[in-house]
Amino acid sequence: MAERLVAAADAYDSWGGKIGGGIVAGVLAAILMMGFMMAYSSAIGEGLTMPLKALGALVFGIEALVAGTVALAAGAGIQLGFSIVLGILFGLAMSRRTSLVLALLWGILVGIATWVAMELYVLPVMDPTMAARVALMPMAYFVSHVLLGIGIGMTPLFIRAFTRRPGRPTRRIEHPPEPLPI
Repeated sequence: MAERLVAAADAYDSWGGKIGGGIVAGVLAAILMMGFMMAYSSAIGEGLTMPLKALGALVFGIEALVAGTVALAAGAGIQLGFSIVLGILFGLAMSRRTSLVLALLWGILVGIATWVAMELYVLPVMDPTMAARVALMPMAYFVSHVLLGIGIGMTPLFIRAFTRRPGRPTRRIEHPPEPLPI
């Protein structure tokens, strides 16, 4: 009996709700990650835009460090796109019933796993310019990936916002409430 109730509750986790929740969580994760890296980079004197330029080096190579707004836009687009894809994949693995604490823990683990993959495999091969920049601030790069995990860990909240619970109609206010007398 309990298994049927769980299956019925999960049936209301629509694909659209999971994907939408993942997209919003991915955008939040990208904002947290880029915001932290830009603030840290500015604080240590590297310049506010250095992390985005380093990401843009994936497309433009070393010239991204002096390329201007095109490299910045490319870096922001790469981070935003990657975070959205990660958020969608994470959202597809979650449901509206997933505990927020559990989702945050899994999100942080995914963020750390992403950090390991980026450090060991992706950056040295695909973006050596960024690898050199990250080597100057390794702890900040790690913290930014923990923030990425916290952002995508918020996915169940967004899934709940995009899906409705079974048996609960949406509420509509027929008339505005009357003001209380003073």
